[in-house]
Formats: sequence, C-alpha cells, structure tokens
Amino acid sequence: MRRIVLINILFLAGLLGLAGQSAEERYSQAGQLYSSGDYSGAAAIYRKLWEEGFRSEDLLYNTGNAFFKAGDNATAILFYERAKLMAPADEDIDYNLQIARSRITDRFETVPQLFFVRWFDFLALLTSTNIWAVTALAMFITSLLLALVFLTKSRARGRLLSFWLSVATLIMALLMISLAVRNNSLVNHNRKAVITCSIVTGRSAPGETGNELFVLHSGTTVTVEQELGEYREVRLPDGNKGWIGSSCMEKI
Repeated sequence: MRRIVLINILFLAGLLGLAGQSAEERYSQAGQLYSSGDYSGAAAIYRKLWEEGFRSEDLLYNTGNAFFKAGDNATAILFYERAKLMAPADEDIDYNLQIARSRITDRFETVPQLFFVRWFDFLALLTSTNIWAVTALAMFITSLLLALVFLTKSRARGRLLSFWLSVATLIMALLMISLAVRNNSLVNHNRKAVITCSIVTGRSAPGETGNELFVLHSGTTVTVEQELGEYREVRLPDGNKGWIGSSCMEKI
C-alpha cells in the first residue's frame, strides 16, 4: 500500500514538474526523449504542446515522426498532414507522409483534383492568413493612391499609366483577399479528418441501424461532409459517402 502511494506521489510530482517547465524546455525534453529512443514519451509531450495551442511546422513534423516511431501510424499521418498545411513545399514532410500512407490498409481510386485548384491551394498555404490580408490591404491602398493620381494628373500619358496600374493593383488586392480566405479555410476550418480507430464501419445513416456500406482502417484520410450528434458523414477519396462515429476520427 505504501509503495502504491509512493508511486502516485512521484507521478504527481512529475506532472507538476512538467507543468512548471516552459514550452521551450518541454520541447527540448521531447527531443532528448526521441534521441534516447523513448518515442512514446516524446510524442506525448509534443502532442501536449499542440493541445496547448503551440504551432510550428517543426513541432508538427517532429510530432509526426515521434508517433510514427512509436507505431501509431494514424496519428503520425494526422500530424504530417497538419505540418503540410504550414509548409506545403517541405520535401521532408511530404516524403514522410508518403511513407506513412504506404502502411495503411485501405486503397482507393482517388478522384483527381483540378490542377488549378491544387495550385491555388498550394499558393494559399505559402504564407499565413494575416500576411495575405495585410498584403491585400497594402495593395488596396496603393490602388486608391494610383486612382487619386489618375483623377488629379493633367498629362494624358501619366493619367493612362496610373489608371492601368490602379486597376492592376486592385485585381492583385482581390487575389490576395481570396488567398487569405482560402488559407483560413484550409488551416482553421479544414474538413479533412484521419481515421484513428483500427477498424470502423461506414453506414448509410447515423447510428447502428443503417446499412453497412464500407469498412475503413486507421490512417485513412476522409472529408467530413456533415455532422449529426456523435456521427459524421464522410466522403472517401473515391467519392463514396457514409456515416461513422466521430470518436473514430480526428480532424486535421
């Protein structure tokens, strides 16, 4: 009995010590645990930092690596996907994500995304929503100043140039606004989710009464179409839809 009490006291002391550390210290501690082979311990600290609101591509990438090494392939994919939203051009993230995806059970004939939509999403993720918004504001102010020059300048050639520059910067401002909106949608309101249960059945209706449509395994990425209570209607990569429990998935 005393031994159990002592273990509990030591456990609580460890939690209090961890809570007293700064984010940088815990991040460094997780790196040390990872280097020593304690991948589960490192993953737990990294994930806790994520849950507390810390965001960086390095944190997300390292979290994915820790979960992958710990054998939790589904959570590794989840954090690689999150890291890719912050660094879409990072080759290491993309490579590790492809390795993790190669280990999942489910295989689908994916419906290809239109190339201009794919490139627009890639462009939107190159920087943050705030930067796109500030750039759009700067472009809009520039457009107004050029319009003012057009209205006040007397020489025809100078007026024509300021007019077209005003139109061009206004178009750029609208493009930047579109990129800011798209970035916010992809990062903060992403409808994609990763299946975390080892196996789950998709049904034609919420609950256990619907007909069985398909079976999914951990690590598969789906798109949430609508929500009803504890159930989510998801769309598979091949376009099929079905309802599964929200406890078996985690949104990216």
